[in-house]
Amino acid sequence: MIMKALKSILYFATMAIGLANFTAQAQSTGQRQQGFLAGERYFPALSRVLTDDQRQSFRAIVEAQSSAIRPLEEKMRATRKVLLEEIAGGKFDETSARQSAEESAKAEADLTVIFAKALSQLQPPLSAQQIAQMKNFQRGQYQSQFAAQTEVEPPPKMDLPPALPRDSNDLPVITPQN
Repeated sequence: MIMKALKSILYFATMAIGLANFTAQAQSTGQRQQGFLAGERYFPALSRVLTDDQRQSFRAIVEAQSSAIRPLEEKMRATRKVLLEEIAGGKFDETSARQSAEESAKAEADLTVIFAKALSQLQPPLSAQQIAQMKNFQRGQYQSQFAAQTEVEPPPKMDLPPALPRDSNDLPVITPQN
């Protein structure tokens, strides 16, 4: 019972740290997240893939939905703050925490649908190449380095010295020198 409680506390503490970071980022960006930048959160390759005309179209569509977006973002922040306060306050209630997490997730899902709908209404529409780029996008600053590493073949067999004798514990046997 105690282990289960400790696991739950550790799980939610970890989640709280992540939520605190997300909440801090969301609050610091404030109005800046409206429009195009908020879509980047749901579709990370957006700024690299869209043309200027498509960006303007996306911004216009999202700005038309700002009256629906703002309350959802506020709801997400509020429910995550309640969850964090509950975790840090020492009076953890799993039912209440689950309810807060579900409310936050519902708001996140609604936001995702709004931005997906905006992306589907772009003018001019996404080309097949743009769609492929978005599907194959991988985050990370070292993406090109890792891709290059996977293409390199390992070196041929290396000339290593002969293996040392080993004892029953797989440790090298040390022979006394006279």
